[in-house]
Amino acid sequence: MIMTVKLEYSFYALEDCFSSAISTKQHTFAEGLVAYIGGVDEAKFNVFLQRQPHPQPEQLISDVKEFFKKNDISSWAYVVPSNLGTPTLQNAIKTHGLHFDEAGTAMCCALSTSVQSAIEPEVPLIIQSADVNKTGWLQIMKDAFGGTDETNAQYAQALDRAKAKGTNMLHFLGTQEGEPICAITLTFLHDGVRIDNVSTTPTHQRLGYSTQMVQFSMNLAHILGYKYCVLEASADGLSMYQRLGFGEIFTNHVYSYTS
Repeated sequence: MIMTVKLEYSFYALEDCFSSAISTKQHTFAEGLVAYIGGVDEAKFNVFLQRQPHPQPEQLISDVKEFFKKNDISSWAYVVPSNLGTPTLQNAIKTHGLHFDEAGTAMCCALSTSVQSAIEPEVPLIIQSADVNKTGWLQIMKDAFGGTDETNAQYAQALDRAKAKGTNMLHFLGTQEGEPICAITLTFLHDGVRIDNVSTTPTHQRLGYSTQMVQFSMNLAHILGYKYCVLEASADGLSMYQRLGFGEIFTNHVYSYTS
C-alpha cells in the first residue's frame, strides 16, 4: 500500500510538471482537485483532474463547468481514477452531460538497469533532438493524433511556454533517410521522467518504431541518472509498455464535456 501511494505521488508530480508547463492557467479547487487550461482548442488539453474523493460530486462538477465557462473553454476533459467512480459520482457525471471517452493506464518502470533492446525494426531510426526539424515533429503529432493546423500551431506555442518557464523538457524525432517517422517528449523532475507524445506516422505504425523511441528514452534517462519513468498508456499502447517493463499504478477514466 505504501509503495502504491508513493508511485501515485510520483506520477502526479510529473503529471503536474508537464501540465503546468504547457498551460496558460491552472486552478486548484481543493487538495487533489486541479484544472488546467492548455491554450489548445482540444478537450484533452483542457482538463480537470480529480485525484481525491469529494463529498458532493455534483456540486464539484458544477464548479468545474463554471470555471471553464468563465475562461471561454467550451470543450474539456474530466479525468478520475476508476476506484473513485462511486454510484453518486456516476450519477453526477450523467446529470451534467459528460460522456465517457476512454480509459488510460498510469504506469511506472524502474530504471535500476539499462533497458535491454527488444526486436528492432528492420530499418532502425536515427533519433535526434526535435530542434533539427520542429515542423516535421509537429506534423507527426498532427498525423498521429489528429487536430488541425490551428491546434497544431497552438500546441507549438504551448511547448514554447514550457521552455520559457524553464521546464526540463526534451523532444526527440526519429527519422529514416531524413523522413520524420516518430516523435516523443520527456519531462524530467527530481529523479523521475515522464514520457508523452509517443507517436508514429500512420504509414509506419505497428512496425516497432514507437518501441524503439521509448527504449531510447528509457536508456537516456538511465544514463542521465534518473530512477524511474512514468506515462499514461492508452488501450492500444498498453501491451507495448508492459513488454518494456512498465507496471500499472492505477486506471483513469476520461470523460469529455462540450457546451
